[in-house]
Amino acid sequence: MYEKEMDALRKLYEAGKYEMAMYKDKIADVHCFDSYEEFQKIPFAYKDEIRQTEAFERTTCKKDEVYGIFSSSGTTGKKTYYVYSKKDKEVHEEFVNTFYSELGIMPEDLGGVFAPIDTGVMAHTMMWQFTTRGAGYVNCPVPSPENMVDLITSVPVTVVATRPDVVSTIAYNEEWIKAAQGSKVKKLILGGGFMSRGRRKLLETAWDAEVYNMFGMSEMFGPMAGECRRKNGQHYLNQYLFIELIDPVSKKPVKEGEAGVAVYSTLWDKGFPLLRYWTDDLMSISYEKCACGSELPRIFYHGRLGDCITVGDRRIFPVMLEEILMSYGFIHDYQAEQYGQKVVVSIEKPEDAEIPEAMAAKIRELFGCEVEIRTLLPGGLHYGGHGKRFFERKEQA
Repeated sequence: MYEKEMDALRKLYEAGKYEMAMYKDKIADVHCFDSYEEFQKIPFAYKDEIRQTEAFERTTCKKDEVYGIFSSSGTTGKKTYYVYSKKDKEVHEEFVNTFYSELGIMPEDLGGVFAPIDTGVMAHTMMWQFTTRGAGYVNCPVPSPENMVDLITSVPVTVVATRPDVVSTIAYNEEWIKAAQGSKVKKLILGGGFMSRGRRKLLETAWDAEVYNMFGMSEMFGPMAGECRRKNGQHYLNQYLFIELIDPVSKKPVKEGEAGVAVYSTLWDKGFPLLRYWTDDLMSISYEKCACGSELPRIFYHGRLGDCITVGDRRIFPVMLEEILMSYGFIHDYQAEQYGQKVVVSIEKPEDAEIPEAMAAKIRELFGCEVEIRTLLPGGLHYGGHGKRFFERKEQA
């Protein structure tokens, strides 16, 4: 089982690619890459271990092998920095060409990068995605709705890359929607946030454009999986990325088809190699051939364990609440806070909008406990766009 993956990892080990403080003590057994059973004895690596080390303590790259050093957004803690090698850039380009060629991104396209300036890795990799395809790009580092409208009406942008929440703000105003629909933008390629069916429909209508979702993380190099035109899961290149799905309680691999926490190991000479890196992301994987014809496996992202509410033995993720809200036309921000057996759901809405009783009933059914619904005017939650929506609180509401 996983013979090819173990062979790739063994070669990296023998080449000394794990000779760094973060991994040396984890790999005490020289036989740990002989089989997947042995490989499972390697302890998981966690984000806190990254935060406790500096960028050059996590790489064996020589200075002339470094392509660049880029930072995470820091939304879930201390901002972290990563060394990207020239080999990483080559692999990144292979990922991009695989995904973007399928979506029809061509040299004649002009990309609009609406990545907030604080998202270091995201902004850079979105720019690289367009240059990899031979296309140009224009950057909008402060993507307010007004700035986005100004850009797409001044420059013939055909493809936009950003987070889902950023382009969703266009739907808040009829004049902005009119500008988006009248622009040359025909594709939105989005990452840095989950894509509910409701949000996809909202964006496709507001922008009159096709919407595709990408999945990635700073520790990798940004995008690592992407949707094809079928929009049924996100393909990834398994010759470069080994994904284990682990039960969060037993810490054992789940059965095929079941959801588990994604644990990543990179299979090339990466600037900062990932070895059994625990992400907290709950997902499932399909190895069935896609309707698009690709045999690449597909991930289906469910949510992050740190951004869910647990009621009994059920995990409830923000995407579940979002589906309900958007099906009733509530497109602004929201959050949920759990106080013991009570959940307080806060919803932003225009002053004249009423909460339908049917929607409230579905929200109560979703959580399966006492639910209080509070409303605020748009902007009242101060959601950062890239952080948590669900919280567990100790104080009584």
